[in-house]
Formats: sequence, structure tokens, C-alpha cells
Amino acid sequence: MERKLYYIAWLLVALFAISCEDLEETYDEYAGDGMVRYIGKCSEVEVQPGWERLRVSWKNNLDAAVKRVKISWQSEEDSKPFVRYIDRQEIENNASLMDTIYIENLKDVVYTVRVSSLSADSTESLVEEKYGRPYSESHEDLRSFTRGIINFYRLGDRLAVCVDENNENLKELILTYQDTRGQLQEWNIKDHMDDTLSMESWTGSYPICRDYMFLLPEEEGVGIDFSQALTIKRRGLLTGCIDEIDFKDEVLDLNERIWSTAFSQLMVRNYGTGWENEVDRIETLELDYNMPVLQDLMYFPNLKKVILGKNRYMAGKYATSHASTTDEYVGLTTLQFLMDTREGFTVERYNEHYFGMDNMLGMDCIMLYQMLGKLKSDFSLIEMGTSNLDNTPSITSLDTEGWVVTCSDTVYNGYKENGAAWLLDDDANTYFEPGQTLGASVVEVTFDMKKEQVVHGFKVMQYPRNDRGDQNYLLSSIKIEFSNDGYIWRLATNEDGAITIGNAPGEVTYINIPEDKQNAVRYVRLSMGNQQVSTVSGSALFNLRLGSCMPY
Repeated sequence: MERKLYYIAWLLVALFAISCEDLEETYDEYAGDGMVRYIGKCSEVEVQPGWERLRVSWKNNLDAAVKRVKISWQSEEDSKPFVRYIDRQEIENNASLMDTIYIENLKDVVYTVRVSSLSADSTESLVEEKYGRPYSESHEDLRSFTRGIINFYRLGDRLAVCVDENNENLKELILTYQDTRGQLQEWNIKDHMDDTLSMESWTGSYPICRDYMFLLPEEEGVGIDFSQALTIKRRGLLTGCIDEIDFKDEVLDLNERIWSTAFSQLMVRNYGTGWENEVDRIETLELDYNMPVLQDLMYFPNLKKVILGKNRYMAGKYATSHASTTDEYVGLTTLQFLMDTREGFTVERYNEHYFGMDNMLGMDCIMLYQMLGKLKSDFSLIEMGTSNLDNTPSITSLDTEGWVVTCSDTVYNGYKENGAAWLLDDDANTYFEPGQTLGASVVEVTFDMKKEQVVHGFKVMQYPRNDRGDQNYLLSSIKIEFSNDGYIWRLATNEDGAITIGNAPGEVTYINIPEDKQNAVRYVRLSMGNQQVSTVSGSALFNLRLGSCMPY
């Protein structure tokens, strides 16, 4: 039995050997001269873009049969590839294995680059394939390269500029202009990109903030001739580009206006969607609520007065804790530039809104920036204190008798305890407060006035008590809509959504309805987002309070 198994095994081995020999003969038939021997291929192929060129680098193979390297490149616009051959260099050590060439005079298209090794008889290795697109004037990435000046503003015969931050890719940024004396001037933008305002003390220099706003020309008594072009010369690197680029000169468009989102919203609220048509005619602007920056004030060519905080009606004791905020550096520098370039320009401030104390240094902001040299020693605001409280708007409340008041939280319909109807009693001490929820939600209150009538505005009053935790309940915005049938609703104001209101305890906000929206309506709907007021057993509780919202 064992001998029989032995013979069977040897028979299988013989059959396998014959099969392999037959298979090899089959492949040899199609291989022409016999089995193909591939030579060593190039590795670590990289294609990097430059200015109208590509840099191709690779690692040569140690195979002694390699005599040349073949590089080809082709775009979709080319009918056939371009080819270049590189003779193999003597290989002394591994450091000499890397090789590089530049493919010049290329177009702004994607190229397929192929790299392979060749033997003396032109046997080719396996091909390594990469893609690359050179940079040129038409490349979209050129538009992302900074001009160095983010925003600029013409102020009479001078120019206010806000410069970008510096980075290692920026090599040269020069603003060129002609002054009012007919002399060509150059201002080095890059030299000012790292400027810092610092407080000097006996312990050394303490940096306060970046200094990136400048008024040109810096020489007193000299202006800019705006009939001549203002250009920026630029040189630098784009990310991934191997070459420094001399960019096409950037010409400043003096009609350019890039508005901040917050300022656009303010203008829509006051002047409607066509507010940009009003900019050149505006002489006085009132600012009441938080604004990230105030530099857009410099876009108003005829602006003579800015009034801060006039329409915030709150007790003086809350003026500091609930003061409106803005970037102090930008705001104060903007006002200084306007004072420098506009005769008679003034700023009134109520309740010390904006530019109060620097919390980090515990110092008045105006005094701080005077010490830093950004404000002149005679810089000042006209302080109005709380005089606005003696001149509140004169209004006539609508007769609310017979109105039906409903709430999306139906427990608080009408005049129930803390019910929605308490919004109509013109008394902030009796307030609306719906039920608490475990998540954020929107509470809706609807006034059915039973007949159509014109609403000119709303007097909104915050709950006045200020015990610990009360502040969490106070709203900072409210959405108001009108309807004639209770089904189709339209916004009562120009805002696309909620209206900002003052949220100090007891603060009163007057919301005026634009004239073009003062049409007879029957229904009013208030939408209020509740907010987190406390936490119980790890769960967040949400609610709100509002003293009154009286239509007038």
C-alpha cells in the first residue's frame, strides 16, 4: 500500500513539471525573444508647480542596466507628448540617486508627467505617472494672494488703510501714489504688517495689540492726488509654488466698499434694503448696540456726527455692566482719523457706551490709546451722561381692550399668572414667563386686535428686578410679524429675522416700524427664543422673561 502511494506522488510531481514547462513555452511564444526582463524603475517621483513651469524630481534605480531616464509630459490640448531624455549619472552613493529637471514655457493646464528608466537597447521600465499644473497669470490662486491692504477709505485728500498680517510668503508689498505736490511716493506695506502698540514700563515692553490702521500720507500738510492711480507692487510665494512671483500691479478702486455684516444689518434696519443709496447723504449716525468694528464709518463721505448709546434707556447703575461693545482699537482709531480729516466732526456718547474700561489693564480705553500714541492728546468725546432718560420718545399706546392674547405654550394664554397678556399692561413688574423646558425652543405670542389698525412701533420693557440669576432670563432680541388673516405673516421691520433689544434690567427699547410697513393689520406675532437659565441634576433648563411689549 505504501509503495502504491509513493508512485502516485511521483506521478503528480511529474505532471506538474510538464504543465509548468508547457505554460512557460506558451508565454515564450508571445514574448518574442523569450521572457521579458524589466529594468529597475524610477521611484519617489514628484511634480511641483512653478511660474509657467514644472519641477520634476525622481530617485534613480541602482540597476546597472539603466542608461537613460525618459520624461514625457502632455496636456489634453496636446496631440502627442513632449519627451526629454536624461543620461544616467555616475552613482557613487545613495545621495546621488536623486535627479531633477525643469520643464519650461508651459501653459495654464494640467499636465500628465511620466518618468521611466531605459536600458541601452531602449527597454523601458514600468512608468511612474504624476500630474501638475503650472502657475500663470490666469491661475485662480493668484487672486487669493493678498494685496497687503485689506480695506481702504478715502478721507478728503488722505487715505486710511487697514493692512494684512505678515507671513513668510510675502516678499515685497509697496503702495505707490502721487502726492498733492506732484511727487511720486512709495509706502512700504510689508514694513508695517508687524507693527505693535506696546506699553513701556521699567520691566520692559508689554504688547497691547497689533497696529494695522494708518492714515496716509503720514507727513502733515501733504495729501494724495486721487486723479492719479494708486498701485500696489507685489512679490511673493503661493503655497506649493517653487518660484517667487512678481504679481501684476494691483490698482486700488476708489469706489470699493466692503461692508461688515453687522454694519450692513444696522443700515438695513434704519434705511431698508436700498440703504446704500443713502450713504452719501447721511450726516448723522446713531449706534446703540454691540458692533464688532466701526471702521465702516469712514465710507460715509459727508458724515459729521456719530451718536453712541442715545437709544438705550436704562438706569445709570447698569451703564457699565451693559454698555455696548466694539473693538476699541478699530473704533477709536476710526474716530481719530475722521476728526483729523473732517472739520467739525463730533462724537456724542451717552451712558459711557463703547470705549469704557480696558478690563485687562483696568484703565480707561481712551486714556490707554492716548498713552500708546494712537490717539492725539486732544482726542475727546462729548459726554451726554444719562440725559437721554429725560427725553424718551413720546408715544400713544393702542387701546388693547378686548384683544385676545394666545401663547404657543397654551398654559400661559391670556391673563393667567405670568401669562402672555401681561405684555400689554405697560408695567415691567408684571411680566410674561412661560414654562421651563429641557431644551432651547421658540415661544410665540399672538395678539388678535379684533380689527385692523396701523401699528407704528413697540415699546419693549425688560423685567426690572436684578436678583442673582434674573439676568439669564432677559431677552436680547425679538422677532415681530404682522398678518391680516392670522395665516400669512410678514416681517414688521426691515430686519431679516429678530430685532436687537436692550437687555439690562428694566431697560426700555423703542422699535419703530418703517413707514412702508405701516399698513393696517389685525394680528401681531412675537417670536422669542428661550435661553438657558439654570441647571438641575445635570440637565439644562431654558426659559425667558419679558416685562411688556406695547404696540403704539
